[in-house]
Amino acid sequence: MNHKLLLTVLFSLAPLAISTKVQALSLSNRYSNLYVFGDSLSDPGNIFNVTEAVQPFRDSLGLDIPITPPVPPYDSDGRFADGLVWVDFVAQELDLDLIPSTKLTPSPITLTPEPGINFNYNGATAFNSVNFADGGAQTGLFGAGEAGTLIPGVLTQVNTFVADLNQANRLADDDALAIIWGGANDYQIVADANPEESVQNITQAVETLYNVGVRNFLVPNLPDLGNTPRALLPNPPIASDVLTQRTNQHNEFLEDALADLSLLADIELISLDPNTLFESILTNPGDFGFTSLPPNSCLQGDPLTTGIADQIPCNNPDEQILWDFIHPSTATHKILADFTVDTIQSQVEPTSVPEPTPYLPWGFLGIGFCLTRRLYLYRI
Repeated sequence: MNHKLLLTVLFSLAPLAISTKVQALSLSNRYSNLYVFGDSLSDPGNIFNVTEAVQPFRDSLGLDIPITPPVPPYDSDGRFADGLVWVDFVAQELDLDLIPSTKLTPSPITLTPEPGINFNYNGATAFNSVNFADGGAQTGLFGAGEAGTLIPGVLTQVNTFVADLNQANRLADDDALAIIWGGANDYQIVADANPEESVQNITQAVETLYNVGVRNFLVPNLPDLGNTPRALLPNPPIASDVLTQRTNQHNEFLEDALADLSLLADIELISLDPNTLFESILTNPGDFGFTSLPPNSCLQGDPLTTGIADQIPCNNPDEQILWDFIHPSTATHKILADFTVDTIQSQVEPTSVPEPTPYLPWGFLGIGFCLTRRLYLYRI
């Protein structure tokens, strides 16, 4: 190869390399900690840790609570997927070590004064990136289903974090990012669901965290719950069209609520739109590497389906949109995480890092454009 041509190509590539490095540095330094509040879509294994810890005491306490989700076939750490979930990937991109809240106590459960989840973190959540999300959580104080009163809802997760800050005599880190994603369990098996009330709970969660010092928030809307395999069953708990209507109402109320919250002083409020992303995935699954659509999923049922622990998963989970009847596969979680990172980069002001060289040869701009189209295929 002509050496002059080689040097020309290398110098043409250099500005793009600098620009890419600056973007990566900007994102990894953007937030000092990460706080996550939500349900099974974000749970890193908290409910699994709790239900596993309670097994030796089931008979003495009269509690008929199975290990949830069953491992296998679910992720070995107890996530409601076949591997990592979206916030795990986001934390990696932010270069933050995200710790499950149940790993910050001597035991995930307490037996006194009555059985329940152990929230005694001894101030540890004030100094770490923590994922408080619990499978089954609703947006209020508790969770869904028969054991719902034992599951911390989003508001309870937030309140326990605030209580731990008080124990440590600290405010929250104002350079941290708080992610709040809930609502699905408010609607999927609840006959008299109230989307306005659910969004009010999310609003209260944001305001509570804001009052203890959090200034950076990411709040996703809901994908269409009427498109899950469970909703498409012949006799679902809640009809598909009803769930679609509730999803639309939730997202409309949430958009208005976030607009009001954005008026708070010094707040950085990032709105995330999984609803549009998942519409795009369902419309063009092949563009994202998927080979089937709901009601197909890798497991036939949900974590509480009788016999699901004995199921053999499909042999191509990376090509499945859904892992079970209500939870995305890890491949889908990765797409959502990439979409989230791109949204963060597009909605927040960049941190102070060296400016990239503005010069880029015209010929290489064309190559960059082609690469961008391929790398950002998931963008809406």
